Amino acid sequence: MVRLLLRFLAFAGFGAIEQVMRHRSFRIYLIGHIPNVIGVWVVRVAIGWLGWQLTGSAFWLGALAAADALPVLVLGPLGGVLADRLDRRKICIVTQAALSVVAVLLTVLTVLDLMTIWILFTLALARGITAAFWQPVRLALMPNLVPRAEIPIAIALNSSTFHSAQFLGPALASGLLTLGGPSLAFGFNVIAAGAMVAVLLAIETPMAPSGNRARGSVLTEMVDGIRYGLTHAGIGPMLLLLLFLGLGIRPLTELLPGFADLVFGLAVGGYSTMVSSVGLGAMCGAVWMLRQGNRGGITAIALRSGLLGGGAALLFALTSWLPLALVCLAVLGFSMTSGGIATQQLVQLSVPDEMRGRVLSLFGMVFRAGPALGALIMGWIADVAGLSWPVGIGAALGLIAYIIASSYRDRLQDLLETPNDVRPPPAESAEPVAATLPPTGRPAE
Repeated sequence: MVRLLLRFLAFAGFGAIEQVMRHRSFRIYLIGHIPNVIGVWVVRVAIGWLGWQLTGSAFWLGALAAADALPVLVLGPLGGVLADRLDRRKICIVTQAALSVVAVLLTVLTVLDLMTIWILFTLALARGITAAFWQPVRLALMPNLVPRAEIPIAIALNSSTFHSAQFLGPALASGLLTLGGPSLAFGFNVIAAGAMVAVLLAIETPMAPSGNRARGSVLTEMVDGIRYGLTHAGIGPMLLLLLFLGLGIRPLTELLPGFADLVFGLAVGGYSTMVSSVGLGAMCGAVWMLRQGNRGGITAIALRSGLLGGGAALLFALTSWLPLALVCLAVLGFSMTSGGIATQQLVQLSVPDEMRGRVLSLFGMVFRAGPALGALIMGWIADVAGLSWPVGIGAALGLIAYIIASSYRDRLQDLLETPNDVRPPPAESAEPVAATLPPTGRPAE
């Protein structure tokens, strides 16, 4: 049955999937990842809706999003160091087990009607702290599951499950919230997170080559990783653009409960429809990126996706017509997914394995914390000035940033996509880290 499905995918133009799915550990990991990420989106929708029911405040929506995502700013670099030092599979098991415990607490406290906004905030913060360690090790795990040449396809396929869940999760959350309220949604996440723990126990992942390298102090390695990522001639600008995307454009998705209620007058079903519109666009973006395979032009995709997302978010902020708003959300989901996958591919292919966890922790910090910080700021302003103004201004600023960056597209593409063997040797650097690691292009063999 699996072989027949893979042949069908190859016939449909997804032949690269068949190749990457031949690896047993990646195949098992992906099977467990699907219910887990559906559970992630179910619990996110449930936390947002429960927070809105408890307070009716846009500020608290931003605060809950910030509690879930901002811990990565403080703990993400440490998580990256651990991903480079320790067995990545074991770290994944510990973090997923911790997330399962948080899911149990959310379920029990909601069932017993003991939940308050401060308890909800505390548990969202606990999820955020745990995810700060899960994010970099999850991203760094890919080279332990597939050969380096197949990393772009593995990233696109792994991300496609996440963003497909962004469509399926809210739809499931809507049904669960209608049938049994937030407690039933939280209960589903207990099962999904537990399934991921079981899968991680079943796979085999060899230790990365970096496990035998000479090590400095944890602080030194954190600084080295941050310096390498931020001073890299190609990765640095892409991370900066991702920050503009997170602060200005993506916070819209965190504030959707407020838009659903105050702007469009929708109940929980309408809110789930809006989130599912984002997810539908995200799923289309993931499928489109899978069809790209190992083709070039990844930098152009990342930049054009930012332009598309900025325009969609700006138009959403200006309209009160629901059909147009749903289309804008779908376009935004498409752009966020295609741009996020493209940026992660560029980062993954530009760092050696011994630096992978730390540099990807920067990617995770920006990707997770940017929208949460933007939502917190916009939510605070929205309680005074309304939701549309801060979201519209943020989208416009993000759009301007991508317009400026697009004028440097050819240079960025050369820095990030030109193989090392056809590029002139880089000039010697005064920084010890930059002198010993490949500054641009493909990873060293």
